[in-house]
Amino acid sequence: MLLACDARNASTGPAAAVDCREPGVTRDQIKLGLLYPDTGNVASLFLPFRAGVDARLGVVNSAGGINGRKITYTWRDDESQTAANLAAARALVDTDDVFGIIESTSVASGSAAFLHDRGIPVTGTSLETVWTIYDNMFSYSNLIANNASITTWGDFVAAHGGHSAVVAQAAFSATSLSFADELTASLRSAGVRVVGNLDVTGPIDAADVGRRIKASGADVLVGAVTAISFGQVVAAARAARAGLRIILSPTGYDQNILRTFGDALAGVYIFVDYTPFETGTPAHQEFLRAVPSYAPQLQPPNQQAALSGWISADMFLRGLADAGYCPTRQRFITALRGVHDYNAHGLLPAPVDFATGFGQLNRCYTFLQVSPDGSRFQPVPPTPLCGSRLG
Repeated sequence: MLLACDARNASTGPAAAVDCREPGVTRDQIKLGLLYPDTGNVASLFLPFRAGVDARLGVVNSAGGINGRKITYTWRDDESQTAANLAAARALVDTDDVFGIIESTSVASGSAAFLHDRGIPVTGTSLETVWTIYDNMFSYSNLIANNASITTWGDFVAAHGGHSAVVAQAAFSATSLSFADELTASLRSAGVRVVGNLDVTGPIDAADVGRRIKASGADVLVGAVTAISFGQVVAAARAARAGLRIILSPTGYDQNILRTFGDALAGVYIFVDYTPFETGTPAHQEFLRAVPSYAPQLQPPNQQAALSGWISADMFLRGLADAGYCPTRQRFITALRGVHDYNAHGLLPAPVDFATGFGQLNRCYTFLQVSPDGSRFQPVPPTPLCGSRLG
């Protein structure tokens, strides 16, 4: 199996009598923490993440684990709140005695300083600036950084004929507002005027939203909101005959979303920070085989958050393998920070350098377009599209 094991993941090691004294490490297992919102206003976005983690750990454990140790986890719910995120992280470290944490949430800022001060390694999805500040936190793709952006999104819109844009955002979400600012800077760098920001905090008044988009005169609609919210905004704009040339979103790469909105999403562009399933690489095939075995509750398996969970778990496995037979938290951080070519076995559009790339925004994305009948996603060349960094 492609991802089950490589030279660093060999199940042979020093004599079994050797005791490793780091928290979470025993003779036969390494216990991690999983931190994500199982409840709260954004929980539905992150639930598939856990399934991806389960699948990746299932594959490595079926091949003997890391240095003969099974990789397990205990999980905590951060309830989509920063205070609960800190409480959950404290419980994982001080009560559950985990070695490190795999995390996906929009409120990681709640515990980031605590985890850094305690030297706890963290891998996961970067949706806040803390992932670009603390060197114990590792993500394969930084989406948000202070006072920075990239040209990639603006370059794409300009190349496809966009001239003026309205940006949909959610006022209650710091992540949404920060990303809306990045999108605005990117669009302006390519000469695309941003003529307005549209707050689409639910419940959405479809008639009013459609009217406002049409009145803006924009020929581009860009989203910094959830897939469900953006789908509603797109449907409202279509109903109002807003005359949009380009509709672009970072969310919605999910067959469930297509089934929900049907051909209302036809022609919509979506960008992702990994190689999409449509390419059918061996790594994708491994993922699609693993999910039914280790996370059968996830249907369909090819979901964006699930693949993020798989990659986040794979990063942790890489760090554990490189940290040696008796891993320590500091050795893990040093080893993974020294990796210059991480590509998740081909799942990423470009290799990640965890040393020189620390703190920088990802600049390479794959763009897809929803088919005319609204039933599938079609990659848009060039793949990937890599821009330049701004700020």
